[in-house]
Amino acid sequence: MKMKKLIVSLVCGAVFYCLCADSAWALPPFKKAFDLKFVKKSGNDALIAEFKKKKCFTCHIKGKKKTHHNAFGEELEDLIEGNAKKRLKAAREAGNAKDEKAKLLKELDAAFDKVIKMKAESGQTYEEMFKEGKLP
Repeated sequence: MKMKKLIVSLVCGAVFYCLCADSAWALPPFKKAFDLKFVKKSGNDALIAEFKKKKCFTCHIKGKKKTHHNAFGEELEDLIEGNAKKRLKAAREAGNAKDEKAKLLKELDAAFDKVIKMKAESGQTYEEMFKEGKLP
């Protein structure tokens, strides 16, 4: 009987957590957008291999919360209005998540076009780095 109560409690707890936890579904579309715009179109084997290794850490800092970005990620963040995750959460609650996601991806695409022309800490533009198969 105690085992049954434990299992029921764990299942209820898991369901409650899933319902209350913030979703991170904003991140995979951003990663996919970067991959489609820069990596796959490049045909650059070095860049493809580097992106397979770095993945989300192209913009984020490994070992830190996803709210921490490297210089490339910060530049993108500055060009996207508000907090993407909070915007998507609010849109889901309002029933217009699909429209908000499309709007965010459009903003992200425009931000990509601006940021790749900016200089990285190395002194190269991000575009030059990508052509050499390097990521920030």
